[in-house]
Amino acid sequence: MPAICPDDVNLLPAIIGGLMLVILLLAGITVDAILLSTMGKRHSNWAEKFRRLQSRPWEWSDAIHLLLVMGTVIAAIVLVSQVLDQCGIVFGAATERCLVMGETLFMQGTALITIEYLRRRNNHTLQACFFATPSSLIRDLKRGALYYLAMIPPIMLSALIVNFVLQRFGVSIESQDVLKGFSDSTAPIWFHTYMLGLAVVIAPLVEETVFRGIALPVAAKYASPAVAIIVVSILFALVHAHLPVLVPLFIFAVGCNLAYIHSESLIVPITMHALFNGINLIIFYLTHEITQV
Repeated sequence: MPAICPDDVNLLPAIIGGLMLVILLLAGITVDAILLSTMGKRHSNWAEKFRRLQSRPWEWSDAIHLLLVMGTVIAAIVLVSQVLDQCGIVFGAATERCLVMGETLFMQGTALITIEYLRRRNNHTLQACFFATPSSLIRDLKRGALYYLAMIPPIMLSALIVNFVLQRFGVSIESQDVLKGFSDSTAPIWFHTYMLGLAVVIAPLVEETVFRGIALPVAAKYASPAVAIIVVSILFALVHAHLPVLVPLFIFAVGCNLAYIHSESLIVPITMHALFNGINLIIFYLTHEITQV
């Protein structure tokens, strides 16, 4: 049996990450081919589905209410951070991690509490708000996984083009903050676990409820399907405020919007979002390991 060199061991995570990318890309191309081939056979009444989206009980006043609350929370967090910086207060690594955890939980929790308040205030049921018909969890999870795979090829292609353009113009490409936190080898296991839960559970639930569950139906009441989808997708990408991923996130958001309209179930885009974040984190971790060796 041949000996395994240390370099081979160091390369193993990167090889696994590369294989995952190839498998995802091939699976995505296959799913896209199947969906395109059956598009003519499966007639979906998109006009009727869009009308049902417009009939969701959310109004522009609800969206403004949510925006004002979240804007106030974000402004308060930024203000406190600036005051601490001006005072020269420096926290240790453990305290910083606790602050990150508290800040993100406060923001996400405030969003969910506000949405639930608006729903109860207006006497809306969860089904009326986010589901056109009684939903099957297993079916929606399968649909979400399928649509996620379908989005892989265009997302990968757009990411390659954006990275190429940025490099040509000498723009440095940095990882998002959540990826930096996830790759911090000095952080304890509880912090890694929290960051994983934030990316795979909390963020998909909150962001999809806000953008697909509320923003898209509200936009649909005042704009055509194409305009509503594009506007909400742009907002979704801009909120993440990271130049290298703006275009890929816009494309992903378009896919989530279309999936929500077609499936009429919020579980579908939440599943897509969870898979997108979770698998990206796994691949990042594997490829990051080789850059740290």
